[in-house]
Amino acid sequence: MTSDAIARDPAASRGPAPAQPGARRGGTLHILRDAAYDHLDPQRSYTLQSMAVGHLLFRTLTMFREDGAGGRVLVGDLAETPGRDVDGDGRTWEFTLKRGVRFEDGREVTAADVAYGIARSFAPEVSDGPTYLRTWLGENGDYPGPYAAGPADVPGLETPDSHTLVFRFREPHPDLPFAASQAVTAPVPRDADTGADYDLAPVASGPYRIAEHVPDKRITLERNPHWDPATDPVRHDHPDRIEIELGVGSGEQNLRVRDERGHDARAVAENNAPQAVGAQLLADPSLADRLRRDPTPLIWYLVINTARVTDPDVRRAVARAVDRVGVRAVMVGDTQGEPVHTILPAATIGHRDYPDPNPGGPNGDPAAAAELLAGRTPELRLLSRDGDYFLAGSRALADSLDRAGFRTEVVEIDRPSHNGALKTRGNPYDLYMMCLAADWPGASTLLGAFDGRTIGPSGNDNTSYLADPAVDAEIERIGRLPAEPAAGEWAALDELLMRDHVPVVPLFSYVHLALHGSQVGGVFTSSFLGTPVYYNAYVTDAGVPDADVTHADVTALED
Repeated sequence: MTSDAIARDPAASRGPAPAQPGARRGGTLHILRDAAYDHLDPQRSYTLQSMAVGHLLFRTLTMFREDGAGGRVLVGDLAETPGRDVDGDGRTWEFTLKRGVRFEDGREVTAADVAYGIARSFAPEVSDGPTYLRTWLGENGDYPGPYAAGPADVPGLETPDSHTLVFRFREPHPDLPFAASQAVTAPVPRDADTGADYDLAPVASGPYRIAEHVPDKRITLERNPHWDPATDPVRHDHPDRIEIELGVGSGEQNLRVRDERGHDARAVAENNAPQAVGAQLLADPSLADRLRRDPTPLIWYLVINTARVTDPDVRRAVARAVDRVGVRAVMVGDTQGEPVHTILPAATIGHRDYPDPNPGGPNGDPAAAAELLAGRTPELRLLSRDGDYFLAGSRALADSLDRAGFRTEVVEIDRPSHNGALKTRGNPYDLYMMCLAADWPGASTLLGAFDGRTIGPSGNDNTSYLADPAVDAEIERIGRLPAEPAAGEWAALDELLMRDHVPVVPLFSYVHLALHGSQVGGVFTSSFLGTPVYYNAYVTDAGVPDADVTHADVTALED
């Protein structure tokens, strides 16, 4: 990671956020979304759109401020700066919290609230989120989480006063300022914690709070009256309210926003347009100013559970059999993704486009895969989220595998349960599709996930369950290097993993294609998350009231 990715000047971490040209205050922004968010609990949030809505609800120790044109810089959010490496060796880090950051009930956020939020991420009941801090602090000793009987403090996490946090690690972790931007550092008042039910009504520290949450139907956000823009270098609170409508199919979203009847002129289609609808949108020149077609750092992977598919040759056969173009065709079409074979996305520091060590071509090579199977017909269970989009991709994968001699069963699961199931050690699934990007710029967060020493009972980032001591040692060695020499070493590890272990099969990169209404401004596709973000959003005709409108005539076009 280059040093200029971090704002070294403390002034950059002060509020208010840079003004947005043309922004107006007031009105209601509408977000159309296909399903419930996986989680609203910040310690459990690890899907991109959950993190995007989390920007509105929660403050974190640090945060990336983006300019909407691909530029980004890490600033202090709750903290006055992006952190201080006390001894210069990456082992001890200090964060000083800003004064005047308050929860929605008016209480000031303290170091104890941030520490308690981090402590929650250790609890098996809410361990769905990122594991970096849990793993790094876990080097100091075991911690069962705050719900265990008589829990002690998290080893290595200290709060010497009400506005100071100190992290002490046994090993160097120079990436801590980036890990501190994840929602696991969002503050949680201990007396408001309801465990797994915290998902329904988490306490806000950002510019908005939840006014109403009807599961699977709608979420209404209103301004947090205690949010102070003078403390926030990233966010705005332009709209009076944000209405999130759940259960609107991705095609219907984009067609509704295209037609702009009623409040849909002030709406954002959050999900990618399906192939047929996307083709309509691209063909209409009048939509060019409202249509976002943006490259993202996201790649769809077929993850192989190496604890169940133990033979590397069987995994190589999976990689050679997969029809990347066929999967892309049914999920996003030709215009919304490019076949890939490297683990690291092209924009990642450390990426190298090495020759595919498992050459099946973009359409797969069933004969080459069958040769590796040598007459075997392995049975595989492929876990799929529910919904036509995910099931279409899973079935296309299964068909391409079966053409090579596999016998593949597609197992459907509801979306909110999907990640928790595959992140649980000993799960009964051989394959699952995941769309991933680096958690911060650089290769360590993608390739570091293959460290077998991080595998626990649940909440695992190592969803391939690869546990190879040589790989673990290489991850540790490279992780200690400065960014520039580390880049080439990460590229070599990428190739080694795909040649010798095949824990995943990279499928295709992801391009975000979706519409926003003509009365919406400030929404952009995050270069970091690859999904729309809303902290600069505003509605341009804030004085026009919302109107009821029926959309039954477009639902038939969704698929």
